Amino acid sequence: MSIFAVPIIAVLALVQANGQAAAPAPERDPSAGLVVAELFTSQACRFCPSANAWFADAAEGRADMLALAYGVDYWDVIHGWRDEYAHPDFAARQKAYVKAGEARRVFTPHFVINGGPERIRFSPERMQAAFEAAAPLAQVSAVRDNGAITIHLEGAAPEGGADVWVIHFAPGRHVRVIETGANEGVEMTHYNMVRAIEHAGLWSGGVQTFEAAWPDDASLSSAVLVQAGEGGRLVAAGRVTRNSAVAQRH
Repeated sequence: MSIFAVPIIAVLALVQANGQAAAPAPERDPSAGLVVAELFTSQACRFCPSANAWFADAAEGRADMLALAYGVDYWDVIHGWRDEYAHPDFAARQKAYVKAGEARRVFTPHFVINGGPERIRFSPERMQAAFEAAAPLAQVSAVRDNGAITIHLEGAAPEGGADVWVIHFAPGRHVRVIETGANEGVEMTHYNMVRAIEHAGLWSGGVQTFEAAWPDDASLSSAVLVQAGEGGRLVAAGRVTRNSAVAQRH
């Protein structure tokens, strides 16, 4: 069931000798699985507005890409601006990636593709190449029915099992004017900003069902990530869909 991202060597091979990215591949069929792009960002980071804007442009309208952005809180005190999206849980998720991967310390903007540990310095060309080189993940069946999310997994799990995470996020674009700090006066784009993470359990392989609560905020969307250990590779992913019978009643 595990399908991992292509190594970074393959990513770099997609970049032409003149430093420009190779022509983007056509959009993949989302029924083959999703590629997950996670972005760790901060309203107090002067490099993040351009990265956030690229992230929104790259992900918007792509059914084969699950884009999730996390606000981190460690720049808030330094730059005198409290990031409204930041939460310690999101910084902890980034620190787990750093501990498992190539980076020596946390930084922003920090992109992670399919949970891969590679430290990819941000540029539109590098990120486009990394996304196109990544293999789609196995699909997760996750359905919302009334107030609960039911997740169904089956197949072979990684050695030691895999964590099942439910990610609740504000879908689409949101623009905020930063009032002070490094980005004072900047209109900053945010896209699919994560608002909460819930650990639904440990998948040990075979057929298992997990449940998670639907968020109180009806404007949020949800996704499921199945991850091979703390800071590990993602082995499966899926968007939470609504039970058709429930959807018809609303």
